[in-house]
Amino acid sequence: MRTDILDRLLVTLAVRLHAFSVCQIQKGWRLTFSPFEAITIHYVLHGTGSLRVGDGEWIPFGPYSIIIVPARSTHAVGEPVAVIGEMQAAETCVLHGDGLVTFSAGDGTPDTLLVCGQISASYEGALGLFELFQSPIVEAFSSDDVLRRSFDLMLTEISRPGLATQAMTEVLMKHCLILLLRQHLTSGASTSPLLAALKEPKLARAVLAVLERPGAPFTVESLAVLAGMSRASFADRFSQVFDQAPMDFVQRVRLRVAARLLSTTDLPVKIIASSVGYASRSAFSRAFEALYSAGPAEFRSFGGQDEGEPPTLGPALPSEVSDGVSPQV
Repeated sequence: MRTDILDRLLVTLAVRLHAFSVCQIQKGWRLTFSPFEAITIHYVLHGTGSLRVGDGEWIPFGPYSIIIVPARSTHAVGEPVAVIGEMQAAETCVLHGDGLVTFSAGDGTPDTLLVCGQISASYEGALGLFELFQSPIVEAFSSDDVLRRSFDLMLTEISRPGLATQAMTEVLMKHCLILLLRQHLTSGASTSPLLAALKEPKLARAVLAVLERPGAPFTVESLAVLAGMSRASFADRFSQVFDQAPMDFVQRVRLRVAARLLSTTDLPVKIIASSVGYASRSAFSRAFEALYSAGPAEFRSFGGQDEGEPPTLGPALPSEVSDGVSPQV
């Protein structure tokens, strides 16, 4: 287990996704892509086809599917067997509208239509848990009404591209990606790449509780109950697996949320401190400066960090947390 796995999880949940293309594939045709340094995500707005990464097996997909392709991998989408023709995406690039480009295979008939985005490294090559994926993911959401609506809105946007189409498409793509991540993290399925990276289902329950409610008054005891373990066993196992104490992780999550609020809102520091579980501004300021090497006001004045960055590992955490006591207690 990698010792920075929790930071990688946080990066994954806060990842930035950039829309870059629309893919139109005529029935019987195939569109191929050279390797990208970034992770590629395709959203199937309508139509069917298959995906192949490298020399792997063809994986079928249908409408309302999300396809995640590992970085630095060649891949093809479209007809798997009775192919009429094949086009290289780089050879068919034309401007679609508002910054999006169109890749076409065939005569441009969109029998299968995808909108595509990429997740690029934003901090020393960090891509969160996505960078651990060695195999593609193809997941269908045809029965999920919320996701279907987002896909339909994407279809409407790219059908009539105009001002802010790219920005709107990115918002919808990020929405769908978050729902995909949530499904993987909460399903408990042993085949989920995210849960496979966490390895420990009992610890994962406690981790997810902190991510969902960072301002809650967690203690080692309450987290152990969530994990279904004794306090001592939970604390020991958490430290062994993640190379940090449970309450150190709680504090890092809280301060990461606080850093984002400081960077993106004008909320008073006292309000931010309270919202992430600190009983006083002074306790919050000490903990924040220990982790980010800058007080809340200084951090805000310099614009903070990119929200996709993992928190910088600072010196030892303040005693009110490092001794296992929640700062809210």
